[in-house]
Amino acid sequence: MSLEFRVSNFEFRRAWFAEVVARLRAAGRKIPRFGRDGKSSGRHGGSDSSASFVGPKPESRDPQPETFFDTEFLRKLERLHLVAKRLSWAGAKGEHAASRKGFSLEFSDYRRYQHGDDLRYVDWNIYRRLERLLLKVFTAEEEMNIYLLIDTSRSMAEGAPAKLDYAKKVAAALGYIGLKNLDRLGGASFSTHLQTPLTLGRGRKQVLSLFRFLGKLSCAGETNLRAAIHSFTNLFPHPGFVVVISDLFDPAGWRAALEELTAKRYQLLVIHIVDEQETRPKPWGDIALVDVEAGRERKFFLDVDLVHRFQAELDRYFKEIEAVCASRRIDYLRTTTQVPFDEFVLQTLRRVSSVA
Repeated sequence: MSLEFRVSNFEFRRAWFAEVVARLRAAGRKIPRFGRDGKSSGRHGGSDSSASFVGPKPESRDPQPETFFDTEFLRKLERLHLVAKRLSWAGAKGEHAASRKGFSLEFSDYRRYQHGDDLRYVDWNIYRRLERLLLKVFTAEEEMNIYLLIDTSRSMAEGAPAKLDYAKKVAAALGYIGLKNLDRLGGASFSTHLQTPLTLGRGRKQVLSLFRFLGKLSCAGETNLRAAIHSFTNLFPHPGFVVVISDLFDPAGWRAALEELTAKRYQLLVIHIVDEQETRPKPWGDIALVDVEAGRERKFFLDVDLVHRFQAELDRYFKEIEAVCASRRIDYLRTTTQVPFDEFVLQTLRRVSSVA
């Protein structure tokens, strides 16, 4: 949720940013400079997508966190913040002040006084004018938990750049935005099961933990989003803002997993990453189609008619995801790895209500 009251001090935010950069450099990291295509420039190494992530120094015994952005891009991220849905609060009877520690109360609306309500929140000016008892309703703002759930199944290794590389950079950007706004950040990767949890934390040290967590991710196994989500809700039972980054290629289905999260009161942003070649096949004739996760193979003749049928089915699949997310008030964005990474983070993400 918005924490503007805690980060409005520009000097504080600038000092926070400066210390994060200093910690990364002190750790012996080179900070690569990314171009519009999301690849690192030649002066920091190779040109392929794997060169985007700088590994630890050969002489280093303790692995250092990999770094994803240059300082210029980090400054651009300073303009963004994550917005969680707010809860209405009007001084519930019997609530202790200590239980509201960390809240910021902002006036939102009025409602009629009901027996047992706290008289301190009656607007007496309105009562003197209209002789009506109206209670002030406030918006409660508190720190929130942000969870990153990243698909590391075998299909995420496909594409140019690989979908997982793209997902890592999106997760790094969103995680940095949340930590910059003083929220707590945690998460995990998943394929068949939930894997590699990132313990909840906040502050500058958690930025390094986030980059280290992302740098170790690799692709393996099949996708079972529902099993992973069920394990996630047990591991992180406190509701918060969940970002699922996946290609959603799950033979068991994705719908039940998303519905479980919304039923348990998590706010959800789904970032659906696909590769352009997956959505635009060509009529190649006789081909053998291999499932990269399960290893199954199917041979058939791919002609123009079958390509059209495939694209129609793919459109139906995309529309079904969009409809389910809209009906459950889930923010949903779909992108291809051909969309420049900085454009997606700085422009496209603002199309959803949870990023501003």
